Amino acid sequence: MNSTTDNSSGNSSGNFSGGAGARFSDWEYRNIALAAVAQCAQLVHALAFTGRADQRQIDACIAPLLILNPATIADVYPDVGRFVSGLDFLQKSLTSTGAREYGEPIKYVLGMTVLQQQLMKVPAMQALIRRRLPLLPLYQGNEQSNIREETEEVCADAGNPAFGESLASTLASTLASNPASQFNLTALATLYQDTISKLTFRIHVKGNIEFLKDPRVAESIRALLLAGIRSSLLWHQLGGRRWHLIVYKKSIRDCVSQVRRKLMTIH
Repeated sequence: MNSTTDNSSGNSSGNFSGGAGARFSDWEYRNIALAAVAQCAQLVHALAFTGRADQRQIDACIAPLLILNPATIADVYPDVGRFVSGLDFLQKSLTSTGAREYGEPIKYVLGMTVLQQQLMKVPAMQALIRRRLPLLPLYQGNEQSNIREETEEVCADAGNPAFGESLASTLASTLASNPASQFNLTALATLYQDTISKLTFRIHVKGNIEFLKDPRVAESIRALLLAGIRSSLLWHQLGGRRWHLIVYKKSIRDCVSQVRRKLMTIH
């Protein structure tokens, strides 16, 4: 996907088909991508403290990771209604009271934007993620050892620009309509550990130690962080910047309200 010009005022020069029959502008899609990041953060927080989270919301967050060569932004988010929770969180968190109430998830949102920026500076890691994402459902048993060997070799040569190419242009396969059982969270978590975890910035997830030690919960959290970084990348490509979360709070809230009204009209 190509970057769009910054349009933080809320006006838009183009419209794109949205999920479930809606149509959204590039400005609206920018904030939909941010809402997807927010939903990932919300789910991470819920898993860390309760060990549980809505599987449908998890699926909605994971699906964009596996969309290959989207022709439009709508291909990445074919049904924006699946991100209602993230939209709601985004609208509430960008207030003075919300900033205090949703402190931890907000930190995760900001952390994912930092990791996204660091990832953009390591083309070798981008290339590795590009190669492995389409194959994740195939990874079973002993194949994991071969994957790790390749990862170590590539990450060791992370400074080589020959590995370049944008991650966004390589995320592949339309799996949004597949059942949840198709998503290999274990493989996604392993991919996160093999790549993102090697970046200098770390997201420290707070929660109940009992749940954080649960392999299933830990894998789900890592998979969601990877998915959040993917949506953060799209948000950035559409012109989103961290400082916008301070300067354009009201504009973002108004945009989210408009998106939600469109979804209500459709449904």
